[in-house]
Amino acid sequence: MSALAVPLPGFETTPKPRLAGVGQASKTVQDQWMRAHREAVAPVSRQPMWQRFAELAATWKEERGYSSSLTDVLMSPSYQRVIALGRPVVPYVLAELAARPDHWFWALATITGVNPVPERAAGNLRAMTKAWLRWGDNEGLVD
Repeated sequence: MSALAVPLPGFETTPKPRLAGVGQASKTVQDQWMRAHREAVAPVSRQPMWQRFAELAATWKEERGYSSSLTDVLMSPSYQRVIALGRPVVPYVLAELAARPDHWFWALATITGVNPVPERAAGNLRAMTKAWLRWGDNEGLVD
């Protein structure tokens, strides 16, 4: 592996032995994550973060189409690449969420390690968006 394509801390790039009793759904998610991780670390970009995010967001919307499968939406390679961009992308995700509410909640929670959405708002796109934007404002990440 080249110095330009180092694995993300805490993520293995070689599959671990499969454990007995692990369901097929878990195996599928693991395989999809490994593929997305390999694709996320391979390209090296000199683009500004906002531009990289905008391109990935547009690609993600094309890739998912009108899928009703949340797994398809969240495991899309472009969505996983957004997550791989880490904390610096959060202000751009929040700005996109403010302009065009969409399913960025999983990415935000994965990147930040928090979930400001109250249980009563789960599944309500407008309320979930409002909770994340309030969190971003409190963190100084929203203009």
